Order: sequence, then C-alpha cells, then structure tokens
Amino acid sequence: MQNLKPEITISDSLRQEIINQYQILDAPRIAIEAANVGTWMIDDATRVFITSARVKELFGYESGQDLTFEAALLCVSEKHRDKIVSGIEETFKTGKPYHVDFATSGLPERKLRWVKAVGGLYTDSEGKLTHISGVMMDITEQKQGELRKNKFIGMVSHELQTPLTSLKAYVQLLHAWARKQKDDFTVGALAKMEKQVKKMGNMINGFLSLNQVETGNIHLDLKDFELNALINSALEETRLLNPNRTITFSQPEIIELQADPDKIEQVLINLVSNAIKYSPAEGTIEISTSTMGEMAEVRIKDEGFGIAPADMKKLFERYFRVENKHTEHIPGFGIGLYLCAEIIRLHHGKIWGESEPGKGSVFCFQLPLRIRAI
Repeated sequence: MQNLKPEITISDSLRQEIINQYQILDAPRIAIEAANVGTWMIDDATRVFITSARVKELFGYESGQDLTFEAALLCVSEKHRDKIVSGIEETFKTGKPYHVDFATSGLPERKLRWVKAVGGLYTDSEGKLTHISGVMMDITEQKQGELRKNKFIGMVSHELQTPLTSLKAYVQLLHAWARKQKDDFTVGALAKMEKQVKKMGNMINGFLSLNQVETGNIHLDLKDFELNALINSALEETRLLNPNRTITFSQPEIIELQADPDKIEQVLINLVSNAIKYSPAEGTIEISTSTMGEMAEVRIKDEGFGIAPADMKKLFERYFRVENKHTEHIPGFGIGLYLCAEIIRLHHGKIWGESEPGKGSVFCFQLPLRIRAI
C-alpha cells in the first residue's frame, strides 16, 4: 500500500499551537459542525492530522481521544486506503482538489459507514503551502441506495444476457442462410439487426461492468499480448458495423504489453464508438500508438463537435453527459468514459482528453508495459 509522508514527532505544546492556529483560521467551523459535517486538516510541514469531534465520531473515536492519520486509515476498508493516500499526496503535489468516498468500520462497534471527504490546498500570503483543509460527511444512506440500485441493474443485465446471446446466434445463422440464398434484401435487413444486437450487448456489458466497479468486484486477468494486434482485431468489427466511416490506424512499432486484453479492448471500443457518435459521417478518426519510456500510449483523434473546457473537467465522472445542441439526440447513459477511467486506473495507467469546441477531440490513455500485481 502507498504510504503517506509520515507525521513528524513534535512536542505536545507545538502540536497544540498548530491546532490552535488552524482553529483560528477555520472561522466557519461552528456553522459547519451545526450541519453535522466534520472538519479536518493536514499540515504540510509536520503532517499533523487535526480533526473535529464529528470526524472522530465517523471513525469510531470519542471527541477527547487523539486520532492520528495512521489510526484513521486502519479504520478504512483496505481497498480504499491507497485511494485516500494517493489523493492527499497528489493534492500536496499539484494543488488538485481532494475528493474521495470511502468505507469505514470504526471502533468499538465496527459499524460500517460510508464517508465523503473533500478538501483543498491552502497557501499563506507569500504563496507557501501550509495545509490541506476540508470537510467529511456521512453518506451511508446515499451510498446504500446506490449499491441497491447497482445490484438491481447488475441482476437485470445478467438476466438479459442469456436471451440476447440466443438472439445473436439465430441472427447470425439467418444471415449466413440469406447469403447462401443470395437474398440481398434479407442480408441487408439482418446486417442491420445484427448491428443493433451488438449495440444492446455492449450496453448490457457496460452496466455489468459498472456494477462490478461499484461493488469492488472488478478483477484483472493479466496476460501478455501485442497491443497493435488487439487494436486491429477490435477495429475489424467496428469497421464492419460502420462501413461508411473512415478509421485510420498508425502503428509504427510492435508494443508488447502485460494487461487484461478484454478490459483494454472494452476501453478501445468505447473511445472509438464515442468518436463515431460525436463526429460527422464524413470525418476521419485517427488512431495511433507509441511508447514513452515504460509506458504505452494510445491516441484516438476525431473531427467532431469538440468539448467545452468546463465539460472536460467532468467527463470521466459517473453518469455525466455533455448537454448541448449537438448531443441532445445522441443516446447514452454517461457510464462509458467512467468505466474507461476505472479500468485504466486499475492498470496503474492514465487517461485524459484534449478538445476545443468545433475542433474535434483527442482521447489518450497510457498503460505500463509491465504491470505490478493488483
């Protein structure tokens, strides 16, 4: 597990001085506490962790007890600890706002709670980093509602898979028969039907993957494979389903990768499908691969409508969809890019987008050539 920079050993008097300093700075504390929201901060120089009584309560501690960051982390579900630590270090390093949801089971009753922590990096008048400060709140009821909803979606999606698989098989058999009979009309009709069945299958697989991510049950089946071969295989079906679209692929070098090929193919298909959906029929979609040190990079460029900067910031959030005149008639649930981001995160990679309204978009992701054990 990733470790936070350790707290410096300091005297009780200096610790109290730091606590008093931040209590003075945090004037709205009383109003925040009245809303049943707890406050917390981490000092940059000493990494002292200071919390309000409400935050201590969320971790199962009494208001008079000391709560160190290490002790709080032990109360957090093990699968969420890395996310908490890496998020704090990233905020100290880049200034990016801190935002994380996690499960706790604090002492003494080991009661399961879901907590949302948000915060930001603060500087003094000279621009020097001083601390991260933020709030924590109990979101157990909200999270349990989401988990029930995701469980239902997963169950329904799973039940739909069996009849859809049978339907796909019958369509393929009829398609083969119609080609033998040289029945052009039936061949064309069944090709369109097969395309719609494929779309439905992708949608159901998306909901199943979402359920796995939300319940923490998504696992990687790591294998050695050649990245460009995987992309060419994925593009065969994409081109078959979209025969009028121009899709180019530049592959200057062989890239041997260790990852989950099915999950990476899911990311590729999602990004290419988005490029097709959100760009004009006459536009070209350009795909390229390269290596940068120990990372492999894939770029998907389109000539579409482009995305506003405000929307780019939210693009990989669950259920977020860009709402404008170009997208109002384009179907979607806002889960595709969220799933892509989660899959790449599980591979210890990076995903991002670059875009300007009216000038198209470029979506990129990087993966380590060799991934450490999950």
